[in-house]
Amino acid sequence: MLPPPAPDADLVDPSDRVVRRRRAVRWAAQARTRGGDGPVPRTLLLDVGGVVIPTLFESTAIPDFPAGPLGDDAAYAEVEAGRLQERDYWGQLIAARPDIDAGALWRTCSYVRAEIRAAVAAIAGRVRVVAFTNDMAHWFGDDWPERFTELDHFDQVVEASKLGVLKPAPASFEHAAAAVGEDPARCLFVDDLPANLDGAAAVGMATLHFDVRDPAAAIARMLDRLGIAGAAAPRRRSTVFVVPRSDHRP
Repeated sequence: MLPPPAPDADLVDPSDRVVRRRRAVRWAAQARTRGGDGPVPRTLLLDVGGVVIPTLFESTAIPDFPAGPLGDDAAYAEVEAGRLQERDYWGQLIAARPDIDAGALWRTCSYVRAEIRAAVAAIAGRVRVVAFTNDMAHWFGDDWPERFTELDHFDQVVEASKLGVLKPAPASFEHAAAAVGEDPARCLFVDDLPANLDGAAAVGMATLHFDVRDPAAAIARMLDRLGIAGAAAPRRRSTVFVVPRSDHRP
């Protein structure tokens, strides 16, 4: 585990928006001059449901289950745009489909992506790795990190629900950066939802879209952004559909 980084000498107050924005502008100018993408991140923030853990759209096999990001799903498009919280999306689905128990599906079908396990091993000791979720406790209970032993290799787990503001609100990312003791401009945030990326970018974080249709390619881009591409190429795995227990089948 890496200790929290010391603040940069010329950043008196990391929470000051004016100071942060001035620094982001200066770094962007420096990046254009040298042809790079800005400062190398010191802290990697990974969304949990969708990045660390596959979406239910990937991991379940239920007849007529919604497509989510894998197909035409108007309701989920509202989630991607930030107009609907994921929890509310599942609430609406459960109301319309009483045969679906989303909580049971999350608990039964969830696992850490093999690509994420390989990536965290490659990253270890180079940058801090933080799991940043809105509210996995809603589905799993407060002890949810104990279900995934791979999280022992993360430097920290941050829950937006406990910080008071959920993603995609920019304030959620400000709180997360403060919780890990990092300047937002030195963070790389990875998420499968574009609206969440917009919220992170609004406070100066670098962002990367995680396309759940091709996790291996997304992680390869992530490693490249961290300056460690090729350290351990994440292996591609076929989509694995986990059939839930019989009591959840229609």
